[in-house]
Amino acid sequence: SVGVTDSDGRLLMTVTDNGAGQAHRVPGGGLAGLAERVRTVDGQLDIDSPAGGPTTVTVELPGHA
Repeated sequence: SVGVTDSDGRLLMTVTDNGAGQAHRVPGGGLAGLAERVRTVDGQLDIDSPAGGPTTVTVELPGHA
């Protein structure tokens, strides 16, 4: 599922899958690259991916981004 909200001048996006979980940032990997791009605009990326799933990736961006 994908969710997008705008609150207090910040954009919050969440993506949740139905996979097995245990996703993490690996140098040179897709989530690490996404985190790097989000940081360039003063944003934040969080990953919640427990064993057994689901995985939820949340990106919060400031309004100026």
